[in-house]
Parts: sequence; C-alpha cells; structure tokens
Amino acid sequence: MRSHHPRRSTAALTGTVVATGVVAAGAALVGAPDLFGLAGHRPFVWTVPFRVPVGAGLAGAAVVAGAVGTRWRRVLPSAAALALVAAGSVGTTLARGTAAGELPAARPGDVTVLAANVLKAQADPAGLARLAVDGGADVVSLPESDQALADDVAARIGSATGTPVQVFWARDLGGGGYGTALLVSQSLGPYRTTGQLAGGVKAVVTAAPVSGEGPVLAAAHTAAPVPDLLGAWAVEVKAVADWCANTPGSILAGDLNATLDHPGLHLRGSCVDAGEQTGTGARGTWPAKYPAAVGATIDHALADGNAWRAVGSSVRDIPGSDHRALLSRWRPVRSS
Repeated sequence: MRSHHPRRSTAALTGTVVATGVVAAGAALVGAPDLFGLAGHRPFVWTVPFRVPVGAGLAGAAVVAGAVGTRWRRVLPSAAALALVAAGSVGTTLARGTAAGELPAARPGDVTVLAANVLKAQADPAGLARLAVDGGADVVSLPESDQALADDVAARIGSATGTPVQVFWARDLGGGGYGTALLVSQSLGPYRTTGQLAGGVKAVVTAAPVSGEGPVLAAAHTAAPVPDLLGAWAVEVKAVADWCANTPGSILAGDLNATLDHPGLHLRGSCVDAGEQTGTGARGTWPAKYPAAVGATIDHALADGNAWRAVGSSVRDIPGSDHRALLSRWRPVRSS
C-alpha cells in the first residue's frame, strides 16, 4: 500500500497556494496597475493604455498554463488567475466601448466639437475641413498645428458653411513652430482668450464667450509621457482635468496623452468624458496605423457634466495624421 505523508501534502498545498498568489498578483499588476496606484509610474505608464493587447497576452498565458495543468494539476489555479485578470482587463475595455460611434441629429443649443492632432501640421487641411463641416463642428481643436494650417482650415470651414471662424493659436514651449489651435464658429458668438493653462511644455488654448453666454472652451495638448517629460506630463494632464472639473460650462478637447486609467485623468467633480458616456471610450485614437481596437485612447473630449451631456461621439480617420479624430456632440443639460 502507498503510504500517506501529511507533511508532504501540506507542503505541496502551501506551495500551490503561494505560487498561485504570486501569479495572480503579477497578472493583476500587469493587467490593472491603476488599481495599485502605479499607472503613472514606469513601466506601467506605457502599458496601461493598451488593455486589449495586455489582456490578450494574459489570456494566452492562461491558455498555456491550462495546457500544462492537464498534466500538472497544481498549475490550474494559476491558469484560472491569469484568465480572471485577462477577462477583467478586456471587460473594462468593452464596458467603455470600442465602437466607432455616431452623432445624433443636432438640436438647437447643441455644441459639436472636433479634436484632431494634425501631426506637426502634416494633416490635409481639405480633409480636416471636410471632417468639421460634415460633422457639423462648432469648435475645432488642432494640437500640433501651426498658424498657417489653422488659418487654412478655418477659411475652408467658413467658406463651406458661410459662417466666419475665429482662430486662436498658441505655440508649444518646446519650439519647432507648432502649437495648438482653437477654432470657434461665429455661430457661437465672439470669443476671447483667457490665458488659463498657459506655460506648459505643450500649448493649451482657453477661450470664453465675450457675452458670458455659451461654453467656456479649451483646445488642449499635454506633454507626452516620455522619460524626460514624465513630471511635466503628470502636471499638465492633472491641470486640464482640474480645469474641466472647476470651470462651470467648460468643454475641453484635444490630445491629452493619457487614458482614463492614468491618475491625472481620473475624472473628478462634475467633469465627464464624451467617449465614456457614449460608447467610444476605449476606441484607440493612437497610433492610427494600427487597428483602433488595440490602440490607446488618448484623444478626449471632456465637459462640465452639470452643464453639458454628451449625446454622441465618433472616432474618425484623419488624412495625413498618426492620430484619429474625435467628434463629440454636447447638449445643454437644461434641455436634455
């Protein structure tokens, strides 16, 4: 008869439990570093935007571990832990929405915003104007634009719609002649710049209606989370999210170089995200050369949720850019 060894069985069980715990913790750290407050730190700051590829990798590891577990059953709990974390990562993505989206018909009082990073003014101005006109945009945010491109796009929109477009542009402190442009249709009335959120590595343009009636607007571009700019990136992303939360009637759009999982862009106060509200919150906007389902959602439209409700959003291709554009339609809460 085979003898029973309680100590050996207990040791084996303990080893399995410890191994499973280590695998589960490691998988959670990779798949959801935001839960541990690490999404703003290296290397997780660069992995958290790509939930689908990371989730797919964890799912692949779970399949391999499951196959091994058919022979060594002690591996099966680890396989289950990997599968659970993978499902959570993908589930979060699906909950935010990966659809391309669409805009409902505009109503009086609606404000439609186009955000399009134009890749150092290389995007096609005719294509940009067409996007704005076809989408019924009242406001256009153009990160990485120069003054000439901004003026060109505004002139084309004005010519196509018969309504003049105001142009506000600010230069990046990093040099190169590029900056961020805010285009505002005269249909919203005259606007003036406010100078808020100035002084960052990247330019942010803010403007308010001269009459005091209408949305307070911002076209935003923040520093990228590259190694030399992580500090500036953290400050600038938090600043735009705080501005949204603390500015009544605000609407902000642009390339924020962050996802909703990064700590600086954790929505607070009344600030809401158009994509999250309307089902495009996890559709990748960068890099455009890869399928949107696996990209990073770093271009956003935010607003004061006490004043505005997103009723639709749509992620579109931009001719000549490495980003996709985001169209969002906002409806006054009082008329919803």
